[in-house]
Amino acid sequence: MSALAGMAHNGKVQNGTVHDGVPDDGAPVDKHIVEQAVGWYVRRASEPPVPEADAAFSRWYTAHPDHARAWQRLQAMDGRLRGSTERVPAPIARAALVQAAGVQAAGVPRRRLLKTLAWAGVGGSALYLALDELPWRSQLARTMADARTATGERRDLVLPDGTRLLLNTATALDIRFDAQRRLIALHAGEIRVVTAHDPAGRPFMVSTRDGTLTPVGTRFTVRRDEVPHEVPDDPQGFTRLAVEQGAVEIRVASAVPGRPVLVQAGEQARFSRGGVDLREPLDEAAQSWTDGKLSVSRMRLADLLRELERYRPGRLRCDPAVADLRVTGVWPLADAEATDRVLASLEKTLPVRVSSFTRYWVSVGPAAAR
Repeated sequence: MSALAGMAHNGKVQNGTVHDGVPDDGAPVDKHIVEQAVGWYVRRASEPPVPEADAAFSRWYTAHPDHARAWQRLQAMDGRLRGSTERVPAPIARAALVQAAGVQAAGVPRRRLLKTLAWAGVGGSALYLALDELPWRSQLARTMADARTATGERRDLVLPDGTRLLLNTATALDIRFDAQRRLIALHAGEIRVVTAHDPAGRPFMVSTRDGTLTPVGTRFTVRRDEVPHEVPDDPQGFTRLAVEQGAVEIRVASAVPGRPVLVQAGEQARFSRGGVDLREPLDEAAQSWTDGKLSVSRMRLADLLRELERYRPGRLRCDPAVADLRVTGVWPLADAEATDRVLASLEKTLPVRVSSFTRYWVSVGPAAAR
């Protein structure tokens, strides 16, 4: 029996020292605590239970109420996956989730895992359909992704057809090439795509939760934005498209599909499942990440900090009193200390004070608060 099987569904460890007692009030949980919970899930699902590991888990669980909330929500998610009988048989679904996390952690390619599950009649798409309905889908998708980057990391990738991808910070995607199509499933983050000609004539597509993009041209970027931390586990969010060369067709993932929207070179668009809600000229500065830079022109401080937060672990909080200050600048994002230098420059050029409670919790407020 796996360690998970010995746990109560509400998050208690029945044979350990951890006791629940923390009601889940729906408050936001930091993404790094979520990642820790997923890590414990992987470890306890894939390793035999030993007293030392149980004690370490107990210490983590009781160290902060958010640890308990994260674990409770992950356990609830596990229960929903086991109950996803319409799409994936419950025992197989749970085994797939546990095995996927454990095998991926061991460095075994995900496609090999899917082959081992094929005997049970569960393909990769079926598993992803089940996971797609679960809360915290992005964390699990990143765990199982074919290609991913850490926070602050960029990565170049050449696909089998010669298409080139540049992955920005905290990006996770799957590569689904078959005889009929070439599909990139973007779960989180941002990519730049330079497409290559396919001798077999297969269409190239990029999909997100919001829809499918089919390029008629050669170079574009796609970014999937989740909702802010203040709205946890919300299924909403949106996708950004910026076309540098050629054109890209948007088909939104609506229950009532409308006509596709063609975005031309020099344009950008934002869309969700409900449709395309913004279309405007291309913002060249927003593409500066492809050169390893962060470039902004008269951006609100609150928006800049939200953007900067993508490149560093933890939270960047902006006091409403300074949220509307305007910022213009260009900063390199070449190393782990890059975001610290950006914050230091803000303190020198704006009437603000940067307060670091820890590296993972930084607040920017009025300088008068000194």
